[in-house]
Amino acid sequence: MSEKILFTDMDGTLLTSKKDVSPALAGLISRMIEAGHRFVLSSGRTLPSILSSAQNAGLLYPDTLVIAVNGNLVYDCNTGRALLEKTVPVPVCKGVIGLAHKYGLHIQSYDDSRVVCEKEGPELSFYQKSTGLSAVLTNDIMGHIGHAPYKLLAIDLTGKDRLLALQKEVLSRYGDQVTAIFSCDQYLEIFDKTAGKGNALRFVCSHLGIPVKNAVAAGDAENDISMLQAAGTAVAMQNAPAEVKACADFVTAADNDHDGLGEAIRKYFL
Repeated sequence: MSEKILFTDMDGTLLTSKKDVSPALAGLISRMIEAGHRFVLSSGRTLPSILSSAQNAGLLYPDTLVIAVNGNLVYDCNTGRALLEKTVPVPVCKGVIGLAHKYGLHIQSYDDSRVVCEKEGPELSFYQKSTGLSAVLTNDIMGHIGHAPYKLLAIDLTGKDRLLALQKEVLSRYGDQVTAIFSCDQYLEIFDKTAGKGNALRFVCSHLGIPVKNAVAAGDAENDISMLQAAGTAVAMQNAPAEVKACADFVTAADNDHDGLGEAIRKYFL
């Protein structure tokens, strides 16, 4: 059997709603690795959050590569080095932060290991519960970070309208440099236009010498679409919205709380 590679999103795909991986699914992934295939975590999360979750689930295998912050970072766990990095220019970040203030939205970015935002609130608590990241509070997000970050994230727990308005204005003003897409209904991700999970998938396949046609990508949200479109085989979770399922070659019968990803592993790798 020729070597294949699985690119899987985390939240809503690999992870249950409790943010863990079932023993059965972990076992299937181990069997896939033992059969000679590759496994890549591809998430909108920051690298520390991905590594913590993967370590807890026992999913950091030899030669592990990670696609973090929506493809803005490709990281080699063996060498501890970035293979690919994309950032958002500081002036654009400042402009997006100002627009978030205009719409009364929570906005955050990241330093090397923490969330950086302006105040505590339900949005930060919601995010921290999901990712486990600590936070630093400051009235000058970009001044604290001190360099161009991988991304910004706007959060609204009350509805999508303000995020949609922010998305429209960000793309109108800065669409030549960044994209703004949803990773779930509550999160609007703003990052480099040339990044994204799809381009990161192509980069990883080239780096490893694996044909893109041998790549299987699995996801459940808008920020997974470019990855599904880039892969040789696209898998959408049962819990994905219609626009994600429309990009898939295979839609799982079970959702992320019932090992839907395991169906794809059995179908394409075992």
